[in-house]
Order: sequence, then C-alpha cells, then structure tokens
Amino acid sequence: MSDSSPEPVDFLARVRAVGEKWSGDRHGELVDVLLQAAGDNPELANLVRSSGSILEEFLAGFRRNAGQAPSVPRDLAADLIAGRAVPQAVLDSLATRYLVAVVRSGAPGRGKAVSAELAGPGVLSTRHDGDLVLLIPDLDDCRTKRITGHLTQWLNGSGWLAVAKRGRAQLADGFREASDVLRLVAAGRRASGMYSINDVLVEYAVIRHEEVTENLVAVIKPLRAHAVLWETLTALIDADYNRNKAAKNLFIHRSTLDYRLQRIAGVTGCDPTSGRGVQLLTAALIADSVR
Repeated sequence: MSDSSPEPVDFLARVRAVGEKWSGDRHGELVDVLLQAAGDNPELANLVRSSGSILEEFLAGFRRNAGQAPSVPRDLAADLIAGRAVPQAVLDSLATRYLVAVVRSGAPGRGKAVSAELAGPGVLSTRHDGDLVLLIPDLDDCRTKRITGHLTQWLNGSGWLAVAKRGRAQLADGFREASDVLRLVAAGRRASGMYSINDVLVEYAVIRHEEVTENLVAVIKPLRAHAVLWETLTALIDADYNRNKAAKNLFIHRSTLDYRLQRIAGVTGCDPTSGRGVQLLTAALIADSVR
C-alpha cells in the first residue's frame, strides 16, 4: 500500500460511515459505495471490485427471501387464542396440532419466570387476565409430557395447569376449553396439578346449561349470609369431604363441625353429610363462583 493510502482500520471506519448512509434499495450500488471508502488506494479498490459482486449477490438473495417471508404478528399467541385473523402463510408455518396450556400460579410473582424456563422451538406464549398461556406443538408425546411435567413441578403445589388439544386452526376453541377447565378446578378448590376437560365433565356440563346453573346458585345463595357456615363448607370440600380433617383444619372439635353441617342442611335444604347432598352443594358452590 502507498504511504498516502488509508490504513485498513481507517478503511473499515469509512466502510461503516458510508454504510450508515446507504439506503440499500438500488441494485448494483454497493460496489460504488464501497469504492468511496477505498479512496485513492488501488489495492483496496481492487479488493472492493473483486468482493463487491459477491456481496451484491448475497444481498439479492437476502432481499428475495425477506420479501417472501410472512409477516409474523408481534404477539402471535394472543392473536391465535383470540381467534383474530392471521396471515395464511403464518398459519401454514405453524405445527399441525398444539397443546393449549393455561397456567395459574398461586404464588405471587411467579408467572413471569415460567415462560423463559420453557421457551423452546415452536412454543408460543402470551398472558391473558394474569394467566400464562402456552401453545405447545403436540408432535411428540414424550416432549409434550416432559413440558407439562415441568410445568406441574413448577407450580410446587400452588396453582393449576389446564390443557386442551386442538389443531392450529382451532386454537381459540382450545383456549376457551382450557380456560373453562381452569375456572372449574379453581372454583371447585381442586388440588394443585394438571387438569383437562375429562376431569371436570359434570361441572362442565352444569355451566353449559344456564337454567341449571341459576338453580344451583339459588341453593347456595342463602349460605352467603352465614360466613362461618360458608367457611365450614369450603373447608369440608378442601378436605375432600373428610370431616375429621376438616375439623382439624378449622381448629374446631368434630362435634362443632357436625353441628355446623346440620345448620348448613337447614339453611340450604341439602345435607352435606350425605353423598348426594355434598355433591349438590359442591356443584352449587362452583356454579356460584364461575357464573
């Protein structure tokens, strides 16, 4: 190189400078732009001429591919579960089937960490009403079970995971089903874990029939005026109808519990010490919570 020519470091700085001004929208312009950076240095000019055409071909291919690539919505998962229109090219690029998972943690502040832990190829995530929603490609049963297993462990005994399987064009319907399942297990005070519609078939049928729901709400409504009795009923349900356990959890004597249960029967007309009665009261409690 001649003494007056720019050093390589200076040349790279000039390349960067002209690159900042280049619009990149005119074919065949790249070599001319880089020649400006080469200045009067013949060796750098030859380097630009020999390599510039290669860069131009690379950019031409890149532009062609970029022009064909579908525009992916910023929150694709939110659009899919809401049933909003998504470009067909984007829809075609998705997996054929998904496991829709709606996650609700009972531990405050934990909902933000799980999505990062589970982020992986093809998994879409968003948030809806405070719950985490994951769309997990359902192409490999082992992988799907592994992810749901990790989610269940992450709940750590506090919260629920509701799931539904759907094709990529029915994800909004899958989300509605999983959301209903989550509402039912939360209202039914179920133990923390993973649930699907098969776990709440009776309750699901109830909330789908408006007249039945209203009749059940009418059964439980009088109990709202008796806070102690309401607490007793929910404690009995939490204890899986084990009266000894319910009394222990309430820190009361078993005879006190039995007296309260008799009062619940008098207020509602349903005996919580009988299988039929407690089943009806549980359904009424769920109906009141989710209506």
